[in-house]
Amino acid sequence: MRSRHVVAVLAAALGAVLLLLAGVLPPAAPALAAAPASAAAGSGGSLTVPGPPVWQPTTGTYGPPGSVTVSQATDLTDQVIHVSWSGFTPTPGNPPPTFVTATDANALYAVRVYECRGSNPSVVDCYGSTLYGGDPKKGFQQSLPAGVVNDPEFPSNKAVAVTRPDGTGSADIEVWTSHESQTLGCDNTHACSLVVEPNYGGDALGYGQALGTAGGCGDHTYDTADNPTGLPGEATQANFSQQDVFTGFNDGEQCAWSHRVVIPLAFAPTAADCAARAADFSLQGLEMANRLLQEWRSGLCQGSAPLSVQYTPGGGEPQARRAFLSGTGPDGALTAYPDTAPAPRPYVYAPLATSGIAVAFYTDDAVTGAPITSMKLNARLLAKQLTQSYVGQQNADAYASTKGNPACIYQDPEFLALNPTGPNGPHWPSCGSLNGGAALPIVVGGTTDLVQQLTSWIAADPDAAAFLSGKPDPWGMRVDTYYEQPTFSGYPVEAFIPQDASGTSPDGSVTHMKGYEWNPLLGGLVQVARNMLQAQPTDLDWLPDPTGQHDKAGPEPAGSRAVMAILDEGQAAAYSMPQAQLLNPAGAYVALSQASMSAAVADMAVNATTGTQQLPYSNAGSTGFAKDASAYPLTTVQYAMVPTHGLSTTKASKLSDFLQHVIAPAAQTTGFQPGQLAYGFIPLTSGQLTQTAAAACHVLHQDSAKPGNQGGGSAACGGASPSGGGGGSGGGSGAGGLSGGAGLAGGASGGTVSGTSGGTTQGASGGSGVKPATAKGSHPQALGSVPIASGSADGVGSQRLLLPILLITGAVLLVGGPTTLVLTTTDAGERLNRSTRRLLRRLRATRLGGGRG
Repeated sequence: MRSRHVVAVLAAALGAVLLLLAGVLPPAAPALAAAPASAAAGSGGSLTVPGPPVWQPTTGTYGPPGSVTVSQATDLTDQVIHVSWSGFTPTPGNPPPTFVTATDANALYAVRVYECRGSNPSVVDCYGSTLYGGDPKKGFQQSLPAGVVNDPEFPSNKAVAVTRPDGTGSADIEVWTSHESQTLGCDNTHACSLVVEPNYGGDALGYGQALGTAGGCGDHTYDTADNPTGLPGEATQANFSQQDVFTGFNDGEQCAWSHRVVIPLAFAPTAADCAARAADFSLQGLEMANRLLQEWRSGLCQGSAPLSVQYTPGGGEPQARRAFLSGTGPDGALTAYPDTAPAPRPYVYAPLATSGIAVAFYTDDAVTGAPITSMKLNARLLAKQLTQSYVGQQNADAYASTKGNPACIYQDPEFLALNPTGPNGPHWPSCGSLNGGAALPIVVGGTTDLVQQLTSWIAADPDAAAFLSGKPDPWGMRVDTYYEQPTFSGYPVEAFIPQDASGTSPDGSVTHMKGYEWNPLLGGLVQVARNMLQAQPTDLDWLPDPTGQHDKAGPEPAGSRAVMAILDEGQAAAYSMPQAQLLNPAGAYVALSQASMSAAVADMAVNATTGTQQLPYSNAGSTGFAKDASAYPLTTVQYAMVPTHGLSTTKASKLSDFLQHVIAPAAQTTGFQPGQLAYGFIPLTSGQLTQTAAAACHVLHQDSAKPGNQGGGSAACGGASPSGGGGGSGGGSGAGGLSGGAGLAGGASGGTVSGTSGGTTQGASGGSGVKPATAKGSHPQALGSVPIASGSADGVGSQRLLLPILLITGAVLLVGGPTTLVLTTTDAGERLNRSTRRLLRRLRATRLGGGRG
């Protein structure tokens, strides 16, 4: 009520004031000079640049400059990068807050991070800013035009964070290529940048002019919530959405903008940047390999002998395998599971890389709001989640299928025993704060090898298997009855299909209540990752809207997130998602890493019939996997099924070239460059490299080789054992293994890989030339010079509207930085000022006197 009264009074005075004068502003905060060319570059491609002079509220002065560091600024793709800072103004509080929202009216001096068009962006170029998409010529001197939204493609990727008491802070931001955001258009030929913007307050909205203080960015009278206007403090995030009391423009962000740091970003070429040309061959399946294939494709299409690969990741691996084997589908199928039937056509398996299945989580501490960074899960806990066995919160008593079970995983005694709350946390969310099945994992719909492997692991775990069979866990929790046999066929499965839609709403108007709590996503693993990044669960509102539709759950706000997702490690690594440690058969909780995946590969035998490797879930007790405490239990070797008969000479040569690229040093070296091994994947072992070299030879010669010991193949490519490969990281010969490797005819040994820039294959002839590539990172070089904000057309002083009366009274606009308009140098100006001061004294008397009611 108080705020509305003030706005009304100000608006009444505004009409008269605008007829007389435009705002009179004092100088803004000191402008920042450009960063020197010696901006420090750290290891790993990180970049550190100077920050703005720190605002010191206790003294009312600016102090020494801080600094800003980004984890990566070059060779970027769609990924998350880490931004950190030091020497910034701390966000006060008792205790100090750990998070802030984009509309927070309480936390002071928060920091925003934007992705922006160009290397010297205006506020209208920064995605999710208050004026994104506005007129670039007007800067802050505009309201966002009708019909224009500041997040046109996706919910904004901007990050907002607090600064800790020691002056440090950090935020993660997803940076988008032109594929994700056409309006940003960031790619290897269009410059983009990060803007790091601390809100140090200052009067951006004209309160000072209206209430008799200095006004402008140097006036900090209105920074906090306890200010004379009763409106949000100008050092809070809520201030950004306020309008100028004189102009009505959306310029509440302009004082914060004057302290911005601009860091140019350089994006790597992507497969979308390849020149349009007919595909040399087609691949389909294994969306888990999408990140890897896209990085390889972006390298293959460059150079003097480009290679164009048509890759379709969606549709499901079972379908891709069937289409390939029937001869009616793609030239090659990508898969994590082999076809175990006798080969209906000549083909072999070629290992591509190894990755894993990740269980990612964004869960915020219920007391502090800070992100929780560690979680342990076992197969039984995941079985509980994936069988809808938690009660949820929507009319829980109505669910006979789960009656007596915990409301959600965060109240499950088994989960709490593995993840206890200590004096300093973590404090897990209350199930009562979550909507329905909001805590259930975000998962992919449709048939996939990811689901097949995950549920095979669960089914092979003794505790999980007993739970799924109907035996209660030690605390008395039982599986949802809709997932008991024979109603449900049991695990493993190729697709998640919710079985329980029971229950009735409290008023009896809505049935099938549990059907709204969990909805696997049919948009594939990319959609799973997108929902996870936005902390958006897949549950629906059980209460229909007037049209009968059930609304999707909205994103969970920072500070109260409780979402999990099951997805591939390629995406989880690219987006820097926290991941749970999983229990392996040796009794150890293991995080997904290069080391834990390598250990798991070493435990995999080679199947004699197919020549492929998988973890031995069904007979784990007879292998080293059962005793290997370092092995990650959801490690996956990824394969290409490639034909050895029926291809044209040209297509066979191109597909063989692709496989040679796979075993080249560049493709087996982890890095961000096009053609390298994407993060989240580990290089092939020496035995796997030998197997892929043999497959390339069989494809090239079209010699009718078949998988494993199924026969066929020419002596030049390894005879009757074309794809046995070597087992484990030691590269020893597995069942049906190649003796001495396989030589590639036609001079391929040691030759240049077609379609790569300067890459060479390692010679496969005689078996001694193929060696596993080193899993070392290839870090981009740091940028040499980074501009930081200086005076621009977005500055406060030069942004005020100049009414014709200013020309009559001889007002002077000072350009080249934040300026001050002075109307005291003429008699007419002095008369106008005297009239205005009398008006504002009356306004102030009204505001501070009877107006407080």
